[in-house]
Amino acid sequence: MRVFYCKLALLSFFLILPASTPAQKVEFSADMQVSDGTGRSQNLKLFVGNKRARFDRLKEASESEGIGSILIDFQNQFIFLLLPESKMYLQVEGGVGTPFYRGAWMFRPDTPKYPCNGWVSEANYRGITLRCNPAGPDTVDGRPTEKWDAANPEAGQGTLWYDPDLNFIVKVRRISKSGVESGYELHNAKKEAQPPSLFEVPRGYRKFTLNRLLDVFTGLGQW
Repeated sequence: MRVFYCKLALLSFFLILPASTPAQKVEFSADMQVSDGTGRSQNLKLFVGNKRARFDRLKEASESEGIGSILIDFQNQFIFLLLPESKMYLQVEGGVGTPFYRGAWMFRPDTPKYPCNGWVSEANYRGITLRCNPAGPDTVDGRPTEKWDAANPEAGQGTLWYDPDLNFIVKVRRISKSGVESGYELHNAKKEAQPPSLFEVPRGYRKFTLNRLLDVFTGLGQW
């Protein structure tokens, strides 16, 4: 499960671009279901603030301890991984997390009229030819959305659903050439201002030191 949540952390790096237009500053919360293509899924809580985001998950019965939340501060370029059982946090700064900024507009489009453009640009950057076309209006969890279909003869196909009110891509479904399906979907989205404290490391948490991190990697310590 740690491996899966690490994959989710990588996905989260692409979610919120520092916004400059009123439409991009929409704040909301939602339940998020993520499928990783292996038949496993993870249910999370997503909070989107002004240039900040947070993911929360429930600890599973089989876990003694693990990452409970991921906080992303795009303005200051910080990522915080919170470990609630030990009241510790790991901070990722600046250059370490920089690559995710390039893809942020894939999920919160800079040009809402063409929400698929970010995906096409990212595909071009990777040397992939992606064709994306509007597929008409649709609904996701009762919310009006715009559906877009994307395809690449060599890499499979996918569909995304863009919510103009949230200015966010609320659903993605990808089917690989071999037929493996992955993606995510938001449910119970609530458009409202988010408390600033949601995006701050809680009081009483200690910073995860390098020695502590090495202990975990070598099996000498416990999460």
